Amino acid sequence: MKDSNRGETTDRLAQVPYLLVERPYSRQELARHFRVSARTITRNLRSLMSSHPIMDERQGREVIYRLLSDRQYKTPNFTPAELATLLLAQQSIAATGAVKIGSPFAGCGQSLLQKVRAALPATLRDKLDALSPVYGTAQVPAKDYTPHAVTIDQLTTAAVESRRVQMRYYTLRTDKTQERLFDPYNVYFDPDGATLKAIGYDHQSEEIRPFSIDHVRGLKLTTETFARPSGWDLHDYLDRYCFNGIHGEPLTVRLRAYGQTARVFAERRFHSSQIWLERSAEATTIEMTVARGRGLVRFILGWLPDIEVVSPFALREEIARTVQSGAQRFT
Repeated sequence: MKDSNRGETTDRLAQVPYLLVERPYSRQELARHFRVSARTITRNLRSLMSSHPIMDERQGREVIYRLLSDRQYKTPNFTPAELATLLLAQQSIAATGAVKIGSPFAGCGQSLLQKVRAALPATLRDKLDALSPVYGTAQVPAKDYTPHAVTIDQLTTAAVESRRVQMRYYTLRTDKTQERLFDPYNVYFDPDGATLKAIGYDHQSEEIRPFSIDHVRGLKLTTETFARPSGWDLHDYLDRYCFNGIHGEPLTVRLRAYGQTARVFAERRFHSSQIWLERSAEATTIEMTVARGRGLVRFILGWLPDIEVVSPFALREEIARTVQSGAQRFT
């Protein structure tokens, strides 16, 4: 049997503990499961045993591996309604491409759908077959992340182990690739840009910022470790410092929409900080504190000509200059 490459090794290291939670496995069983040699499995288990409570014992000519734990795994007792919800949710997630990025559990997505579907009564399976074509998400991945599977695994490992990385990163704004020292806090799917990103402390800019994973041209885990800021929470941070996919300092803006757009603004919340100062069929005014920068500018431009920047004045001027500059390309 042919031993695997680095990405497949990471896949096995992630999955083995979950298999051992279910029951003990022999070395040969694990080798057959992952389609690798017994020598490869032995090497992988030795690596895992340094950080997981895995015990090996010889039974005759075979080596058995078990996970030391006082808790026995039991299959959850899902109701048919819960299984149906899980199946529909998984189908929705799959539409974003999140289970197709080469992650350690990418191959589990399809088997999960098959097992959940098989556990349902025939009448419910028929119902789900009817729902599946109309249920899901409008969000689609903007890029194919399969070629970046190893980078994703390395960044995830670094984030879990709080290990600093040295990376070569390509920046669209400068059209240059530079070496950067980076402390990865999280790897996440950005729904605004439908892209995968890593966020953490960038030693070059001396600030916390996100990086697009597909722009990483090289990555190396160092032996240095780092500590996240006290109370760090990814969702809270993005809510305050990232808007429409772009990172920036918070800015309080007041926007007024007219006509049909006013009616859209009256019923839609664009940010957690949003408040309505005026709501009517003719005009709706909202105020919110979001990250300044291209994300905010793109948001406003997307609602033209039915939107006005009430404040701040500097942003109002910036939008006017952008509109005038863009108009020149159409004259």
